[in-house]
Amino acid sequence: MHLQLQCPNCQTAIRSEDMNIEKLIAKCPHCHTVFDFEEQVRQSERQHRRGEVALPPGMEAVSYLSELDIEINWRKTSNGSFFIFFTIFWNAIVIPFAIFAILSGNWMMLVFLSVHLAIGLSFLYATLATFFNTTYIIVNSRAISVEHKPLKMPFYPDRIMSVSDVDQLFIDKYVESKTNGRPNYAYGVYAHLQNKTPVKLIRGLKNPDQARYIEQEIERFLKLEDKAVEGEWVEGGR
Repeated sequence: MHLQLQCPNCQTAIRSEDMNIEKLIAKCPHCHTVFDFEEQVRQSERQHRRGEVALPPGMEAVSYLSELDIEINWRKTSNGSFFIFFTIFWNAIVIPFAIFAILSGNWMMLVFLSVHLAIGLSFLYATLATFFNTTYIIVNSRAISVEHKPLKMPFYPDRIMSVSDVDQLFIDKYVESKTNGRPNYAYGVYAHLQNKTPVKLIRGLKNPDQARYIEQEIERFLKLEDKAVEGEWVEGGR
């Protein structure tokens, strides 16, 4: 790990002989300011551990001088084979009973099936969204916007926020579902605002590199120094 320090007062480069590695204290040779650099060491170690993330499959990114565009094709990035099977299986059972209830005028049966129909149609909508949707993340000097097209997702709403409110980005790892009692993990990218409030940008990413790449590119474009955020997921950590 190679660490380059600058004086926080006058921005002079700090020489190795002006650093106390054991106490993590340095003295500026120009203005004689004494300061600790523990936080810089932690950040450097964190960046060294994580490394650079290449563009993951199923995503596209273009960075201009004034704008960063990231696209996520959910059909190419999601492994939804079990989800599709379950959707087809569920609706193949429920829909014929619902049709029979309507044709026979058995409204009590239809009322009983209403919850099952709602579940099946919700899964169907989510499956269609996975096949056809693309998420567009656009970042410029004023705002970060996240939009899902062509189908809107109730649990993944479009988002727009002012860049001036953003202090840092971080990743969260969570249990999205379970299969035979085993957790299926997914990842989300959040904005940590100046008022310490976390705001969800995007969730449902199956590959941690997808989340890391989004965080990396937005922070790079906005020139945000990568800092640790309490509660964030770090690979090899929690």
